[in-house]
Amino acid sequence: MEQIVVALSPFTRRSRSLGVSHRDHYLSRGLEPGEHVLVHDPLADEHFRAVVADVEFELDDTTYRLEIGGRITADEADEWLAPPAADGHLTTVEIVALLEELRRSERDVHAALADLRAR
Repeated sequence: MEQIVVALSPFTRRSRSLGVSHRDHYLSRGLEPGEHVLVHDPLADEHFRAVVADVEFELDDTTYRLEIGGRITADEADEWLAPPAADGHLTTVEIVALLEELRRSERDVHAALADLRAR
């Protein structure tokens, strides 16, 4: 899992959305929509879960929009960054990711139904 280190402004904290440049943050690889990442604010020494919501490709860089989730402890962040266990058991990280995916899917279904009703 990727960790992105960035100081979060008060506006970013309120909007729960953050734009991140691939080049400026020296990411080891490209991020995919729906992928879970960690955001670490070194000034406040806080860790947050985040999901890649949008990807925008430019000639010289790629920009990601992250939706910032809940705050987690430093110990939880370490657990998220640890390699997955090979024993086949789901980790806390994987369970949280599945629940967040389910929540996003539910919102998409509700929006689609509302659209159908409006027609």
